[in-house]
Amino acid sequence: MVLPIRRIILELPAWVGDWVVAHPLPQAATDRLSVDQTRMRWVIDLAQEQVARGSGGPFAAAIVDGNSGALVSVGVNVVEASHCALAHAEMVAMGLAQQGEDSFNLAASAHPNCMLYSSSEPCAMCYGALPWSGVGRLVCGAAAADAIAIGFDEGEKPADWIDALAQRGIAVTTDCCREQAVAMLQRYASSQGVIYNGGRYGSS
Repeated sequence: MVLPIRRIILELPAWVGDWVVAHPLPQAATDRLSVDQTRMRWVIDLAQEQVARGSGGPFAAAIVDGNSGALVSVGVNVVEASHCALAHAEMVAMGLAQQGEDSFNLAASAHPNCMLYSSSEPCAMCYGALPWSGVGRLVCGAAAADAIAIGFDEGEKPADWIDALAQRGIAVTTDCCREQAVAMLQRYASSQGVIYNGGRYGSS
């Protein structure tokens, strides 16, 4: 038997590369709070560009080298374009970073201190992938409740998910620029963006 499809292809929209070049990740801030907010605003801007271009769901992520501040990879939600429910922004960012480093474990790569900035708290799937990614810190914008409020199904995470990640050596910061992240989600909903959910929930 010959399998009809033998590979998964996840590609960023064509505009993302040019956008990143035209909008380099800022490096000016120094204290952790300012650094986090500066980077998160950049990720939210990337998500907003995704919404404005109609190229996918209202979610973006970036992986940054915690030592140098260099941008390692970015991700936006390409579930619709790729016809693949795995293609959440965080999953795309982690996958591209790992393939770029030729390592499934970022902690063992040339960027051993990677930080993941996500415009929204990870869903159950992205949360589950974090411990195997090699990422050492997660910074979130909107809360899962904010994504749920506009209709997205975020799945089930344990109530102590932050502590659970901490036990695996992954520090978590939530509500970073949450107000801006929520406003971006609401703009997507107001623009009649597709609220896609799988399984028994269907799509709307």
